[in-house]
Amino acid sequence: MQLFKWGRMLVLSTALAMFAAPAFAQDDEEGPQTQGDDAHYITATYVKYKPGKRERAFEIIAEHFKPAGEKAGLPGPLGTLHLQTGEWDALFVWKMEGGMADLEWYRSEDDIKWYASLAEQEGGEEAAAALIAEYQDCVDEAETDVGHYHAPMDEEEE
Repeated sequence: MQLFKWGRMLVLSTALAMFAAPAFAQDDEEGPQTQGDDAHYITATYVKYKPGKRERAFEIIAEHFKPAGEKAGLPGPLGTLHLQTGEWDALFVWKMEGGMADLEWYRSEDDIKWYASLAEQEGGEEAAAALIAEYQDCVDEAETDVGHYHAPMDEEEE
């Protein structure tokens, strides 16, 4: 019993130290710091499709959504993974060009450009809305997380 109690205390104190250390690491003599100038923010969206809908969803993306984005002159995702294991079917990683401020938008300028391009491509807003509804009907569940990575200033994207 005593060993269990000490083990639990060790785990708890280790966990507290792990979470406390970053708070100290972000302060210096000039005050709190951000993640740094080399931080690039991303969203990572995991998607689970309804049974039998995965292929149609990927078809809509490849044949409709992607060409609309290209026509609007917008960058595609940093990466797309089609997952074979786990609970998710796909992972889409997008760069947040404006950093964390991108989270403030309900619809960004890029969203508006993309939708206008999709509507033109599909023959009108009604057809574009129907296509988006069809895609959304393929989705069973989705989860989006926000994170960042660091890249040296001289190795940033062109």
